[in-house]
Amino acid sequence: MDDHPFVPADIETALGRRYVVGPQIAIGGQGAVFKATRTSGPGGTATNDVVALKLHLYESQDIRVQREIAAMENVSHATLPRLVEHGYCDVGGRQTRYVAWEFIDGQTLSDRLKSGGRLLESEVLPIGRDVSAAIAEIWSRRIVHGDIKPSNIMLRNSGGAVLIDLGAARHLQQDNSPAARRPYGTLGYISPEQARAESGLTCASDIFSLGIVMLQSLIGRHPTDYDQAPLADGIRASGSKLAVSYSLLCALDQMLSVRPSFRPTPAEIGRRFQRLQEMLEEEYARGARAPQKGEY
Repeated sequence: MDDHPFVPADIETALGRRYVVGPQIAIGGQGAVFKATRTSGPGGTATNDVVALKLHLYESQDIRVQREIAAMENVSHATLPRLVEHGYCDVGGRQTRYVAWEFIDGQTLSDRLKSGGRLLESEVLPIGRDVSAAIAEIWSRRIVHGDIKPSNIMLRNSGGAVLIDLGAARHLQQDNSPAARRPYGTLGYISPEQARAESGLTCASDIFSLGIVMLQSLIGRHPTDYDQAPLADGIRASGSKLAVSYSLLCALDQMLSVRPSFRPTPAEIGRRFQRLQEMLEEEYARGARAPQKGEY
């Protein structure tokens, strides 16, 4: 769908020709995203930033956009996108909010699953490690992502995963109003406590969502077919017939516990996945084990 008012030449004019706007790379209900090169900053300082330039269509999106900006300003972490610039501009006579993000050369995990099917344990472990590191980083600011799912995880072509789209993020100390506590996120991925709209969510909620994503990646399909109801009592990965290590299944079981206090912290689960990955690589090097697709 290309039904939006944004023409590259108009965008370049609106931004004072500080950007060279390339191809459109995404379009959706929120707006359009273009790959672009930022040649200078607002103050005229020369730059050479390759960015994903997002232009938002509706003023009603301002709260979500501002929430994402507030969560990501002054954040610099390899597993989170870098916020380059944001503001308002007049594109073809239309007041438009724009946000320039670091351009991530790669594909979403959802696209990877659609094109390639289920992933190997050796492919899933680094994703879990990197996304748990991203969860830890935003939780250090007492922010809960709230919408971890395959389409919000980018896989860099150079290696590594990046957690994107903090538009649903909630700050523990700021978002305490009844409106902010309404259920949000994507059905089939949200934690039991998030589905109940409990106040005071913690990073444990994001850890639950990551557990669902990892299990889906290993199976090749969503474990409950996106049905939220079975998640109310937690689910177990160890009941599945997956050709993966028992240690990984145990870790996933803990992540998917119905009680947040039983789930590992982001730092703990990140270290565990790193150790498992190193052990797996040692086994491959010795020839004691060969990479293989899981069975379900």
